[in-house]
Amino acid sequence: MTLMVDVALAAPLWQPLTYAVPAELAPLVKPLARLLVPLRGGARLGFALGEPQPVAKREDQEGLKTLLDVLEDGGQPQAWPPELLPFFQRAAAYYHAPLGQVLAWCLPAGMGSARPAKALAPKTQQVAVVSWRRGEDSRLPRPESQAARILRRLKARGPLPLPELRAEFPRAAALCRDLEKRGWVTISHRPLVKDLLGRPLLPEPEPEHYTPDQQRALDELLPAVRSGGFRSFLLHGVTGSGKTELYMACVKAALEAGRTALLLTPEIGLCLRLEGLLRQRFGAGQVAVLHSGLSPAARRGQWLAIAGGRARVVVGARSAVFAPLREPGVICVDEEQDEAYKQEDRFRYHARDLALLRGRQQGCPVVLGTATPAVTTYHRAQEGNTVCLRLPRRVRQAPLPRMELVDLRREGRLVGGFLSRRLLAALEQTLKAGEQAILFLNRRGFAPAYLCTACGQTVGCPACAVSLTLHQASDRLICHVCGHQRPRPRTCPACGAGEEKLRPLGLGTEAVAQKLGELLPGARIARLDRDTAGDPRRLGELLRAIAERRVQVVVGTQMITKGHDFPGIGLVGVLSADQALALPDFRAGERAYGLLTQVAGRAGRQGGKSRVIVQAYDPDHHALRAALAQRPEEFYQTELAERRALGYPPFMRLVALRLEAVDDRRCQRAARALAAGLEEARRRLEPGARVLGPAPAALPRAKARHRWMLLLKAPGAAAAGRVLRLGLHRSPPLPAGVRLVVDVDPVSLI
Repeated sequence: MTLMVDVALAAPLWQPLTYAVPAELAPLVKPLARLLVPLRGGARLGFALGEPQPVAKREDQEGLKTLLDVLEDGGQPQAWPPELLPFFQRAAAYYHAPLGQVLAWCLPAGMGSARPAKALAPKTQQVAVVSWRRGEDSRLPRPESQAARILRRLKARGPLPLPELRAEFPRAAALCRDLEKRGWVTISHRPLVKDLLGRPLLPEPEPEHYTPDQQRALDELLPAVRSGGFRSFLLHGVTGSGKTELYMACVKAALEAGRTALLLTPEIGLCLRLEGLLRQRFGAGQVAVLHSGLSPAARRGQWLAIAGGRARVVVGARSAVFAPLREPGVICVDEEQDEAYKQEDRFRYHARDLALLRGRQQGCPVVLGTATPAVTTYHRAQEGNTVCLRLPRRVRQAPLPRMELVDLRREGRLVGGFLSRRLLAALEQTLKAGEQAILFLNRRGFAPAYLCTACGQTVGCPACAVSLTLHQASDRLICHVCGHQRPRPRTCPACGAGEEKLRPLGLGTEAVAQKLGELLPGARIARLDRDTAGDPRRLGELLRAIAERRVQVVVGTQMITKGHDFPGIGLVGVLSADQALALPDFRAGERAYGLLTQVAGRAGRQGGKSRVIVQAYDPDHHALRAALAQRPEEFYQTELAERRALGYPPFMRLVALRLEAVDDRRCQRAARALAAGLEEARRRLEPGARVLGPAPAALPRAKARHRWMLLLKAPGAAAAGRVLRLGLHRSPPLPAGVRLVVDVDPVSLI
């Protein structure tokens, strides 16, 4: 009897292909198994979309090609559990991407290719892990002995690596072997999953009791975790209100129920903190980490540890939403409003929204935690589609910081070009009191432009419509869009004027840190941005230095604004609160409000008086007013009213379609033809939808390609999908050299 299976190929194909399955491979073919299949004379990667089925009719056998191999075997776990197939099918359809390509893109580097998995398995070190179990020998060790102390530690903390025990108990190896013989512990050898931080930034013991606000939230969360089934929760808590402890409680409840847990963070810095905390609470052997800071081999090793069931808790950045966990008991999304959850290339998904979809598909609660909910999430809670749990007070009764405004319109000349007199005085007082300070400026580099005062031109990127940013430490000009670099010019590229006519224009974090060192001699100043902390290990070292108060002033970008808990911060200064408001994007107000509220929340988290000084040229903007007054309801109601009037999310769904080509005229013609196809589809299917454009994109040229933009607005996700599919079908094929990017639910229109 001939068997066949439908296969989604890792190629831009919208329909699966059917292949015959040899009898010897049939037992290995499961949904989502990686297959090697023939296509156009070569071997391609594909994914099984079901179990092998018998061919119903003899004529259906004709022309069927036979799959070549199964890339998973009994020696390795399958890349994904089969039950995730419906999740991927819905995700690919929603974001308008071919299923096979989505599956290949979501695997760690090396696993999404047509190579045997066993050739890609990294060499892993083994670590001895000690687990407590009820002893067969009824005689317990003496209560004061090291053996008894080890047993108490294992019973309270769960399985622990032997090296961790040996650090506290020098004779741990011999004692554990003896305890194993007597039946009190089990020693197993597991692949070593290296953590990049090694230990928590600060000791964070499990609280003896929760605050009343936390307990009320747990009274809703824990029954949902224990009983299973999908429910979504918005954990809306002010900064420092103890949201992380509630994540830990949910993870513990999921593990006790025999299930697994997934925690998502928007940035590697937050991931490092949670990684250390999870290892401290639940043992290193149970925790796996997934983020872009890992080497490909380390990432594959962690992936296989998760797929094989050795790691039951996963923490990671946005791509961790695809982790091969079976039976998750809870999914927690920290800082759910963060735009870093949106993938901006290839498969343009939003990890928060896919976390909700995965919770619904696999039947587990999803907890969205934040101090500043996304406007769409806030509206969903208002409509009753998400349970809102509020934490309005900080733990330890620490007061929120005092917010002060400096109106730069009346300030006159700024000290060093960036400090008001009030902020400089506050900095000096803070350092004198032995406290730490944060200065926030969301612009890295030394200066965002390099200007010729003779002709007025800035030195631009040859491939993008932006100025090059000066990085003084490397004495280079760098494009923050495409990465192009060049040495600092000695003459103006436009007019040939000499070096004396070239000037840096504006300030970035590098310049602020340098000038601050001149204003505050002797102060220990550190910079926290992608230039100084792009590598996870360097980031971990810098975060630890701040936590241990070896740094007095931190000059940082948005990397410092969210999630970090540093007890010594007494002052936060926001150098330019208007910066985010200048962007041509309907989310500019939301972005500014979130950044300002989050960075202010770094101050005074351990009690005592703390200050936040905000410098702004437009203090009357509703986002700044609400943040300064600490009135979130005022901001959300104003923002929702404006978006309802203008037809933006959450009241309309958006799809951004961007066409890119080296030839601008060809790109423009293709954009007009696509707009006509979408307009025809809109008239036929959804008169309430709108097609805007085409128009040059806000960044009209990037990476040597011209860009034209269309925007589809529709009253719902289903309507947007229908118009999009028919519009693309009715449009003529794209001309050679023109590329189309479809971005469903874009977070940025730039």
